[in-house]
Amino acid sequence: MLDLLAMLARRWRIVIGLVVVGLLAAAGVTQQVTPSYRASTQLFVALDSADSAIELNSAANFSSQRVKSYPDLVDSPLVLEPTIAELGLELTAAELAEDVSAEVPPNTVLIQVFVDNASPVLAADIANSVSTNLAAIVEELDKTREDRASPVRVSVTREAIAPDSPRTPIPLLNLIVGLLGGLVLGLAAAALREALDTSIKDEGDIQETIGLPTLASVPTNSEVGSDPILGHSPANAVWAESYRKLRTNLSYVDPDNPPKVILVGSALPGDGKSLTAANLAASLAQSGKRTVLVEADLRRPSIGKLLGLVPDVGVTTVVAGKAAISEVTQSCDEFDVITSGPVPPNPSELLGSQAFRAMIQDLRSTYDSVVIDTPPLIAVTDAAVTAVVADAVILVCRAKRTKRNELRRALFGLRAVDANIVGAVLNQVALSSGAYYQYDYRAPGAKAR
Repeated sequence: MLDLLAMLARRWRIVIGLVVVGLLAAAGVTQQVTPSYRASTQLFVALDSADSAIELNSAANFSSQRVKSYPDLVDSPLVLEPTIAELGLELTAAELAEDVSAEVPPNTVLIQVFVDNASPVLAADIANSVSTNLAAIVEELDKTREDRASPVRVSVTREAIAPDSPRTPIPLLNLIVGLLGGLVLGLAAAALREALDTSIKDEGDIQETIGLPTLASVPTNSEVGSDPILGHSPANAVWAESYRKLRTNLSYVDPDNPPKVILVGSALPGDGKSLTAANLAASLAQSGKRTVLVEADLRRPSIGKLLGLVPDVGVTTVVAGKAAISEVTQSCDEFDVITSGPVPPNPSELLGSQAFRAMIQDLRSTYDSVVIDTPPLIAVTDAAVTAVVADAVILVCRAKRTKRNELRRALFGLRAVDANIVGAVLNQVALSSGAYYQYDYRAPGAKAR
């Protein structure tokens, strides 16, 4: 039941959409279908030669058996042609027969005649005429001798009247059918979409896919473009608190020997690894640790643009021996940043070099925390090469975008170099979804948002 409710919470748009389609389709069909009115009459069949109780009982048995064959006559030309002539209908007997029917209720000598027509008045007129003609034909056919009256008497006990409402369509019934049909299709479509969707949706999917804990779930933030780095202000408190939660959870990975060099990677571009790395560095700096952010994404660097820093010098400049670390280090609020520098022709070889390892070792001895932003793991091997210098690796995935197989491939790439993968960060989680749970922090006296 919980799985069903979770699926409905994610796929409710599909269900609601198909329910609306079902209702609209039912309303459209109701509008397009020509109304059909049904009029009915009732006839009573009796045998006219019963003088004693025995004869009366015999006549009753005869009538009940004989009356079963009379409904077959109601749509015959013998009955319908006189009706067509009497009412001046522009129909053939075969065409009129499609709208005329009759039945005998069980254990009775009654005949019920039904007529369907687009006009309620004409339906009643046809029913009355057909009943009269049927009675006459039955009595005529049941004559045993031409000079004697028929022993069978057929009487009309209830004449037809023009019906007030159509038999079809029934708008309410059609809407109910449309609603239920749309609901069934919606649930089926939602279940199919859920089965085909292999994206990571919540922390449970991460645990099931790679067997690692989720260190933080970062909600969506519409203001991240103008203010990408968390600060001390209460604005976007829930979003900022998710990175502080990441910092706290990292400290519990190995309380006796907390990681100093932390690598942040992702399976594919666009998962939010650079933003996560930058805000992790900011969060660590706010806790009093001297922190540096190193941009090791040498193919498509973005930290310089994200933080408004100069990208012309950085990692490649230091590794190439053209500048010292202190000469390329830039300041961003409370933490330092080393951007990528000029894009090299051989990023993987550069990141796997002794010079790069020596650079990270120097930073390890100078700073309390070193956060490394790397390229996507599936696209290139740079991140796996860089992971050997890190104490801990964090995998960033984007909710409802990163596929399970992509996350597994990223994990396998890191495990191939014996990287210490400590957990994952689920990025771009909708606050309204069941994948995100967070206390609301507010200042004393402030109103809840």
